[in-house]
Amino acid sequence: MGSLKPDTSVAVFFMEGNTVSRQMLFSEFEAFLDGYVGLSDMADKEVKAVYVVLNAQLQVEALVFFLIYFDDEGRADPEWNVPIERLASISGSGPDMGGGAIRLSCRSQCSINWHQKELWDPDMTPGSSHFAAIKKAVEQNRLGFKKAKVEEVVPTLQPVDVENESIPTVTAKVEEKGVTPPADDAEHRLKLARLIKNQRLRIKTLESHREAQKEEFQRQASLQSQAYKAKINSLELSVEKLKVLNEQLQEKLLSRNEQFLGLQDKVSTQTNHLSELEEKLKHAEVAEVEGLEKQKLEAELVILKEQLDRREVESVYREEKMELLRAELEEHKAAADEAERDSMMTKLKELEVVFVAYHAGAGHVTVPFTDIYRYVESPLKYVAAKCYVTEEVYRKWLDHQDNPVCGHKKENGELCGEGLEVVGNPGDFEVGSSDRCKRHQGD
Repeated sequence: MGSLKPDTSVAVFFMEGNTVSRQMLFSEFEAFLDGYVGLSDMADKEVKAVYVVLNAQLQVEALVFFLIYFDDEGRADPEWNVPIERLASISGSGPDMGGGAIRLSCRSQCSINWHQKELWDPDMTPGSSHFAAIKKAVEQNRLGFKKAKVEEVVPTLQPVDVENESIPTVTAKVEEKGVTPPADDAEHRLKLARLIKNQRLRIKTLESHREAQKEEFQRQASLQSQAYKAKINSLELSVEKLKVLNEQLQEKLLSRNEQFLGLQDKVSTQTNHLSELEEKLKHAEVAEVEGLEKQKLEAELVILKEQLDRREVESVYREEKMELLRAELEEHKAAADEAERDSMMTKLKELEVVFVAYHAGAGHVTVPFTDIYRYVESPLKYVAAKCYVTEEVYRKWLDHQDNPVCGHKKENGELCGEGLEVVGNPGDFEVGSSDRCKRHQGD
């Protein structure tokens, strides 16, 4: 904890964009940290806040730009432990906000390295910066801080002992050597030094913003890559199913076609037979007429039955043909989707979009456009190759990272489970050695 002067005022400002959205005394903020109360409008949000230290004249002395998360009930994260008071007392210098250069702690300028990620960088754009918004809020003084009165020093005349004082004369020579520079020159150099320092700080914050944007872009690219992978897998499965269905329908159609042709031959044969019977009836005797009539009726019945069967076959054939056409339509749609995907990938290539994915042991892996399909097909295999190990070794190294214990199985089937030193690099990991304790190495 940093020690504060007795006449120092402390507050916490919550920022939304480039404006101060909420102000509270530090004692109120501590009540939120203790979990006594919550903020419903902050529920499930990571909030940008500023720890503000003011001097007796209500001028900013120190600022700490920190992040804090509020859960679903609007309560502050109980594990939050950023030493903002300590940071405010030991931080480096920042811009002049009316009372001289302030002490500033942010992500680009953090005196305690391991808390850097828990801070954020202010916008230093002239005219719309966070500093201008904070200064305006301090001047409005809505928290009602008391401003100490400045004691004015009234100059008085003091008697001078003329006898002991040397009175300068007109003939006195001015020593040219050792002439002190004007006070204005020294002040100018001080202002210039502060300006340079502020510009360096602004460059740092801009670099930090750029890094944050890069990380967000990489995260979005990774999510997009995963979405593309899922879509590709889905399309590939659909295409395979349609191919199998198409083959089955083709076989059915071939069988139905043969059946249809067979029925046509039968109908043709029966028609010829009927014609022969009609011809016989014309020249037959009366005794034969009844028998021929019966044969004619039977032939007509057979023809009608076979025609009915043919109609049924035609109906089935037509339905299967429609099913085949629907399957072909789905296949064409899948091909169109794949073509659209290829078109999208071509567009991304023209835009020179870089795909970056984070993987343990390899860090941020840049995937060239030519390797996108290979990466999507098997990310672990691709990353393993980047680490110069096999996919199996990389998988076992990941298991070792998640649970660094001896993997030797005892006779009763239980694992040894003795804790091991974590191997940080997949290339240094040896299966059977790095994942075994000294007693079981080589087993």
